[in-house]
Amino acid sequence: MKTFLASIEKKNHNFSTLEYSSHIQILDEEELLILFTSEEKINLSKLKEDYLQEGINLLKNLDHAFACLIYDKNKKQLFIAKDKVGIQPLYFANTDENIIIGTHLKKFREVKSFSPTINPSCVADYLQFGFILQPNTIFKHCYKVCSGEYICFDLNNNSYITHKYWELESCYKEEKSNNSEQEVLIKTKRLLEEAVEKSSKHSQFGLSLSGGYDSSTLVALAQAQSQTAVDTFSIGFHDEKINEAHYAKKIAKHLGAKHHEYYFTEKDALELIPKMCQVYDEPFADHASSPTMLTSQLLKANNLSTIISGDGGDEVFATAENVHLLHRLEQTPMLLKKIFAKSINTINTKKVPYIKNINNIEQKQNKLVQLLLAPNIPRMVYERNTLFIETELQTHIKGYTKSINNSFDTIDFPKHAQAVDKVIGSYFKTTMVDGELMKSYAAMNHQDIRLSTPFLDIPLIEYLARVPSSIKIKNDIKKYLLKEIAHEYIPKNLIERPKSGFYTPYSDWMRGILKDILYSQINKKRLDEDNIFYTSSILNIRDQFYAGDDTYKYKLWRIFLFQLWYENFTNLKEKNEYNKG
Repeated sequence: MKTFLASIEKKNHNFSTLEYSSHIQILDEEELLILFTSEEKINLSKLKEDYLQEGINLLKNLDHAFACLIYDKNKKQLFIAKDKVGIQPLYFANTDENIIIGTHLKKFREVKSFSPTINPSCVADYLQFGFILQPNTIFKHCYKVCSGEYICFDLNNNSYITHKYWELESCYKEEKSNNSEQEVLIKTKRLLEEAVEKSSKHSQFGLSLSGGYDSSTLVALAQAQSQTAVDTFSIGFHDEKINEAHYAKKIAKHLGAKHHEYYFTEKDALELIPKMCQVYDEPFADHASSPTMLTSQLLKANNLSTIISGDGGDEVFATAENVHLLHRLEQTPMLLKKIFAKSINTINTKKVPYIKNINNIEQKQNKLVQLLLAPNIPRMVYERNTLFIETELQTHIKGYTKSINNSFDTIDFPKHAQAVDKVIGSYFKTTMVDGELMKSYAAMNHQDIRLSTPFLDIPLIEYLARVPSSIKIKNDIKKYLLKEIAHEYIPKNLIERPKSGFYTPYSDWMRGILKDILYSQINKKRLDEDNIFYTSSILNIRDQFYAGDDTYKYKLWRIFLFQLWYENFTNLKEKNEYNKG
């Protein structure tokens, strides 16, 4: 597992590397100290030369996943940085005594000066999305280094400044390509082939295969480049309403891959879901996390050290829902939208025939109002993806007063950016990085599996950002370019079907195999002791769900996963306090 934990004392500038794994490269010389963790082997001597010549601008030349620390001992400057996409996590805390930096937040509790305190606003952020968005963490005064960002600490005057060395938005400022569709398709395929080749140069690799376009295209390209059958892995479910493993199996057979198929059971859910709190540093509720953890175990059992994953395919190749609606809303004068929103707010939905019987109608009414009041497309994407309305958060979370700024608030697309780019770019910088990508990276890293993501190769991202949206989504065909590439290898009848995503029967699990564990986490005694939530409102969510109201399943699942994480956090905190004592 790639991990390091370091601390520097503000008073005397003593630097301590408290913990690091064999994956961490270290250069420690009289004038410079470098800690570097990456999926690629780095020549630290050259990195040092680059730093002495270019300073921290050297980061612009690094296109792979990494997290690093550079301590300039002469200038008393400390730099910490993360890769452009934000694949590898990096955290920091600026306490009165120390600056703490590490790749795993849970390790911070081993530093004596670090006193973790839960931030109610970040609990709200978690409940809204199922994870916590950059730059925040679950703890007060502790932060994530953001994608494409470096932070410079000046130890002479005890200050720090945050800098962006790469931004996705800057790619959309470039003039759109005027090449023909055929020229764009050829260039896109070549860049994707090169990205897959980079990923598959590690001989012991496997590919995740769901049977959808993203994973199937990667398998097709990897197999075309390989002299032997590549290993593919699929997770299936015995519930045929959500099972897609049979599609993956047919595609693997057509491509000549060596396919591994595993059907996820209730027993797996009972074993893996309570372990999520050990894999993810913060509360994390993506329902596909436990199958992803299982996939990492399967790769480990097959002696494979790398997985090639389709993370980022939707955001780079453009799966953008309701683009025309969001674009029209953005173009509508705000005064008109405010009038319409005010009118909707005056409707008492409980008294309107037919409407009053619609499930969760009050929340849908609130969503519509917030969508109308959103000033731009990124904020509309934010409103579409939140689970709770603001008054609910105040009813559920003790000490919560208002929402916290997160990565949605930093998105700044140029005015001339196309609506499709604004939509997929907003997802890229938020839910993809902190949700989808974190799900995969943490699960794989826990098993020492290298995560490789060809769709997130920087040359491919930057090129497709310059491709007009009319080619990305053509005749309402989303991911048009990727699908054209896929059809060169896979017949349409094998792969063409409505997009369904990856679902798990977590609602059934909560009513069945997980019910006892859930009640042990969500009950009056436990909630009163934890003092995080208002007990009665949380118990109401639990009881409504078990009374048969499935609209509460999303909310209950996130609260359940938080409670599992908090129990683990409390146990570790007590253990660390005992050791410190």
